[in-house]
Amino acid sequence: ERARMERQLGEMFSQLAADESYMLNFRTGVLDRLVNQELSDQLATELGIRVGDQQVKDYIVGMTEFHVEGKFDNERFKNLLANARYSVAQFSEMLRTDMQRRQLLTALTGSEFTLANEAAQYLNLQEQTRDFQYAEVDLEQFKNGVAVEAAEFEAFYQANLETYRTPEQVALSYIDLSVDDLLPQVTIDASEVTATYEGNLDAYKREERRRASHILVNLGDDEDAAKSKAEGLLQRINAGEDFAELAKENSDDTFSGENGGDLDFFGKGVMAPEFEEATFALAQAGDLSGLVKTTFGFHIIKLTDIEAETVQPFEEVKAEIEQTLKRDKANLLFGEKQQTIANLAFEVSDSLNDAAAEAGVEIKTSTLFSEATAPVDLNHPLILKQAFAQDVAENGYNSELIEIGSDRIVVLRANEYNVSRIQSLDDVKAQIETQVVADKAKKLAETWAQESATAWSSDDITAIVTEKDAELTTVTAVGRNSSDVNGQIKRKAFAMAKPTDEQVSTAWTQFGNTIAIIKLNAVNSVDKDADDASKQRLTSAYSDSNYRALLDSLRESSTIATPALAIANTDG
Repeated sequence: ERARMERQLGEMFSQLAADESYMLNFRTGVLDRLVNQELSDQLATELGIRVGDQQVKDYIVGMTEFHVEGKFDNERFKNLLANARYSVAQFSEMLRTDMQRRQLLTALTGSEFTLANEAAQYLNLQEQTRDFQYAEVDLEQFKNGVAVEAAEFEAFYQANLETYRTPEQVALSYIDLSVDDLLPQVTIDASEVTATYEGNLDAYKREERRRASHILVNLGDDEDAAKSKAEGLLQRINAGEDFAELAKENSDDTFSGENGGDLDFFGKGVMAPEFEEATFALAQAGDLSGLVKTTFGFHIIKLTDIEAETVQPFEEVKAEIEQTLKRDKANLLFGEKQQTIANLAFEVSDSLNDAAAEAGVEIKTSTLFSEATAPVDLNHPLILKQAFAQDVAENGYNSELIEIGSDRIVVLRANEYNVSRIQSLDDVKAQIETQVVADKAKKLAETWAQESATAWSSDDITAIVTEKDAELTTVTAVGRNSSDVNGQIKRKAFAMAKPTDEQVSTAWTQFGNTIAIIKLNAVNSVDKDADDASKQRLTSAYSDSNYRALLDSLRESSTIATPALAIANTDG
């Protein structure tokens, strides 16, 4: 999630990540989503919701990321997975889990509905407008004359000691080596590439692929009727009617049916087993199968083309082979340097110089950082655990060799270490004064706002507002989605009771460094019948609310252990 935010926000995220309270909220949010996912998965299992292999295959085939010229391409599929470091099995299981969650969501929310009178009430409330007056006053005005006594400093300090605790900080020297770093040092002879190709021709074979068209008749509720319909279509094809036209008119696979039933080229392991067996049993283009039954229904298959098994030409795979050989050699070199670094970092535990020199790598350095503000290349749980371990941070020894996956190693030593401590009262006195003055000013402002709002019920308060260097603003026909008025003031105005001849409606609200008093003059209602869009919006809102309520219920009835250290990230 952090990597995604870094890609999305760039340098701005680094600034946000420097705020420990932001990172605490960030980690808590991620943890909450993980808990919700686990609760959903457990419920789906209890309800017996399953996603079959064929469903996963069909979903993958339909993913446009794996299409070339509008059709699924198996080579592109495998290449993209390899680049993302997924195996086919891992990717399929990830999709299966995601599809299972979406099936659960659909099962829980798909039955929600909205009555016409509910939708009409919702629409009329949404389109209601309000007339009101308001005045905004800056809280800074209430700070004039506010004083803080010595006893208040001490009391506030003692009540908020942990607020003034500094985080542990460390500045590091470190060796950071990956296989990718070594690739430029590796050279490959042309003869090695040729020998690898000639010795592994089977690896460069392209399996036979076949192109077929089909007509599908779904099983439905009456399998006999489906079979009878499929047999009738087969007879018409054998009698000379056009296969493509019959597919367009009759196939229940509407996507391929629009293209005359064409499924494009596919290899083995893509289609349902019965479909695959029947297709690869056909001898030549134009041959027709009998009825083929799968879990989807009855198929009539027409073979339209055969792409024979071939071996990729050397020039096509030359660069790929060379890169593979380079990585293989880089891995061997990486293993050698890893052992050298591990040995010397242990033997010469008070310096990284010998290990770096012998391995021919550069020593990098960092400035002081806490766990919440770690630089990107050091922001890994295993690295942070070692960086703040006693032997490294306090005792000054080299860390153990840290293996990050199979292709990266890191060794650390501390150049500087600041222990976590609570700052003295003198250190934070100015900060406390600012906070206490702000708190007192806020209370004074709230008292003023309450008294002014009450007075407004019977008197003109223009003079009271003017005294605070503010002015009354009158607005009419303000809608819920209007951007003409501050959002907090608008939301408060829409939360206020409708004024009557007997009861004036006034209130106040505080936001940021501003406090506002409000007088509601009129509620302008509308009377419309509900449209489909209103019904859909309200139904979606009901569904979302019910799903969140279900998750809350699952949380209440579950045992969820959340170690505080995991949230605060003080232990990696």
